[in-house]
Amino acid sequence: MLALNFILLFCSLLLYVEAFDKPFGKCSINDHQCVEKQWEIIFTTLGSTGIPEFNADPIDPIILKNITAPVIDGVSLTIKESTITGFKNCKFKIISLNFEKKIDSSHVSCESLKISGEFYLEGTNPMFQSIFGTDTISGHGEIKANFEQMAMKLTLPVTIIRKENGDTHFKILDEKTQYTFDLQTTEFDVKHFVLGKNDKSEAMSAFLNSNWKSFIQPFGRSFIDKSLVLLLAFANNLYDNVPAKHFIEEVLM
Repeated sequence: MLALNFILLFCSLLLYVEAFDKPFGKCSINDHQCVEKQWEIIFTTLGSTGIPEFNADPIDPIILKNITAPVIDGVSLTIKESTITGFKNCKFKIISLNFEKKIDSSHVSCESLKISGEFYLEGTNPMFQSIFGTDTISGHGEIKANFEQMAMKLTLPVTIIRKENGDTHFKILDEKTQYTFDLQTTEFDVKHFVLGKNDKSEAMSAFLNSNWKSFIQPFGRSFIDKSLVLLLAFANNLYDNVPAKHFIEEVLM
């Protein structure tokens, strides 16, 4: 019944936010399990559509442009436009939620995040000599990356604001967000990567899959940094338009 109430709430958000005349499935601020479920349902229900009424773009897929990430010393990979899917299925586990200290610490787990796009790879490294017959390469192709079992510890500064109409709203101070992440495994699939007249897609896939642990932190962070900006903008759009009284039972401020 609680899950049904949440679905009714957030489907209603799409059309008639102003028409709320009663709460739907509110949580106690101290009921972490309820709050976790709340955000999982928000992501699952609205992640693919966004919230047009609030100018909140979809978060699944996320479209990122001009991402440059290091692969090995002297070599970088740039994706002009990439598509990331899987965020709407992530799960949340609250570690602590302290409004006096204005800190929300959570664990976020994502079973699979998939990245795809056209990439450009260039640079010089001696490791390439035995693989590609040259230590300097410059080429482009198509790439797919699958980040499996991503575990993130996310610390968000949060606050409560009161608007002129008297309603209180949550707000995430996204400029101070901190996080760490780990991946169980990562798999790359490269297509149409041509050097000279030779297709080196298989060799590049093998190279990335053999060495991903050495570069995945800076590589993954390049994508997660920009994804978080969009994810938090989505959350703040929702918080800015829907008063806290529709989310929680307690009266704030």
